Amino acid sequence: LKPTSTICPSCRQHITTQVTYRLGKLSYLLCTSLCMVGCCFGCCFVPLFVKIFKDADHYCPCCQFHIYRYKRL
Repeated sequence: LKPTSTICPSCRQHITTQVTYRLGKLSYLLCTSLCMVGCCFGCCFVPLFVKIFKDADHYCPCCQFHIYRYKRL
């Protein structure tokens, strides 16, 4: 997910959001599924470190207001 231009609802500034990634349901589901099918040599943890499997939080860079969370699942 990419930063987005918007107007912050808190400080009313025209901003480009800061994006941070956090573990979500999809990350844990994929990790558990890979472990159950036999990927137990560490590769089952790959979804916990790859950004495309994580949820994305958008924040205002001026006031740090949480604007939106994009959930993968």
